[in-house]
Amino acid sequence: MVRKEVATSGTALGAQLRINCLTLCQGLHNHHAGESLGMFPVLLDRYPEISEEIAALQADHDKIALLLDELKELIGTGRPADVLPEVDRLIDELTTHLDTEEAVLIPLL
Repeated sequence: MVRKEVATSGTALGAQLRINCLTLCQGLHNHHAGESLGMFPVLLDRYPEISEEIAALQADHDKIALLLDELKELIGTGRPADVLPEVDRLIDELTTHLDTEEAVLIPLL
């Protein structure tokens, strides 16, 4: 939804779109913090054999956090042409990350 809003926003990001983007960024941060601090340690205790996969997922979290920080900075500019490529990068990273989570974690949960 946010990508479509950015893509169709014209020459400037409206206030609501900025709020939507920032809300999404904060929600992703909170979600990943919960996984990193809560779920990953529990899974590692139960399934030490997936330590490499958990390390890769944590690296994804770190990379996505950087992308979110960059996106938040760009949102402040209000220029959709600058924001859209970063939204697309974030979508690509999240899609890959979620595919990995699904393959690794769902069978264990």
